[in-house]
Amino acid sequence: MTDFVRIFRNSAPYIHAYRGKTAVVWVRGTVLSPSSVHALVSDLALLNSLGMKLLLLFDAEDEVGELRLDEHAQIDGDAMDAILNRIGHWRSRLEAQFTQGLANSPMHGARVRVISGNFVTARPTGVVDGVDLLAQGRVRRIDHLAIREHLDKGNIVLMPPLGYSVTGEVFYLAPDHLMVETARRMDADKIVIVGDNPHPVTGNQKEMDAFELRRCLEGKTGLAAGERELLTALAASEAGIPRCHVIDGHQDGALLAELFTRDGVGTLIARDRYDTFRPARPDDINGILALLQPLEERGILVRRDREKLENEISHFHVNERDGMIVGCAALYLIPDTEPQVAELACVAVHQDYRQSGRGDALLRALEKRAREHKVERLFVLTTQTAHWFAERGFESAPVAELPPERQSLYNFQRNSKVFFKSL
Repeated sequence: MTDFVRIFRNSAPYIHAYRGKTAVVWVRGTVLSPSSVHALVSDLALLNSLGMKLLLLFDAEDEVGELRLDEHAQIDGDAMDAILNRIGHWRSRLEAQFTQGLANSPMHGARVRVISGNFVTARPTGVVDGVDLLAQGRVRRIDHLAIREHLDKGNIVLMPPLGYSVTGEVFYLAPDHLMVETARRMDADKIVIVGDNPHPVTGNQKEMDAFELRRCLEGKTGLAAGERELLTALAASEAGIPRCHVIDGHQDGALLAELFTRDGVGTLIARDRYDTFRPARPDDINGILALLQPLEERGILVRRDREKLENEISHFHVNERDGMIVGCAALYLIPDTEPQVAELACVAVHQDYRQSGRGDALLRALEKRAREHKVERLFVLTTQTAHWFAERGFESAPVAELPPERQSLYNFQRNSKVFFKSL
């Protein structure tokens, strides 16, 4: 009961944030299977019921890899027949799954209308490097106003990788390009790619910006598992989409876990990083107090009341993650010292993030700030974290080595250990 309430409450900010927002979801054909689609549709229906506007794209590739289709594939008559058969199969399956409503199932009571149609006008790709790609097409126009009208009515728009020409022909559209074009023209708030696990490619990184992802993908062809998904996310990010999520479609519940938990389970490519280290502001005080209070109660830190913190907020740096203060540290310059000396204090990291390297990142940020102020020596007083500072280059020193101003304030009852580090 307690875990459920905590998790549900923690997801509330995301429920509020996603209401009315537009997301384009690409479900890779490689993860479409009768065993997985039931749970995935239930999760998508839940997002729809929470007010998220969903445009669902699926492709014609299959689980075993017999149909490997990209923008360079030549689509002859036989290949097009196979594509249309698979698209027709999954369009019907998905519509049926969204219609179900049996008691004791996640879809019970759901009333989801799924809309599909000739929203995409296409043209033939033509001859590329001497090869006629036949029924391979390119996006010419997307009727975004018609799609928006359906989304505003609460419908889910189902989009197969097909486009239709003014001459009445049907063309296969590479789904990665279709997704980026659709998201761009719909001014989507995020895209979600449900495909192969991206972590083997990203080295288990859960958040990257476009520059980091581009460097990670250097030399990749898009053929290995997870690479095509990440290449598409990179293209979407560079096209201006704020958030691009890549999740493992073989993992049950990955869609909800990615969108409604702070750390997610996939890889997020953010146009503007939402895990930042920055100088503190007055509106951070509540978050800083929440971090410091548990450590103050355990005697690790000296207690600071709100008024003192308000007066000293300019000394603090914070680590903000998705709107939450998960770490803080303070730097106090000691006047009239030669060489210039500064005190590092209030180093605190939320208990859920203490193994993530945020303490080290905060220390680097404060050391950089100290160097900007020509600080040559940094000191810290600690009662219970001596080893942590020693491992980071701080050396034990006697109280007498503290600047005179700080010696006069030293609390011998606390008996804090003194450590110095040369910058």
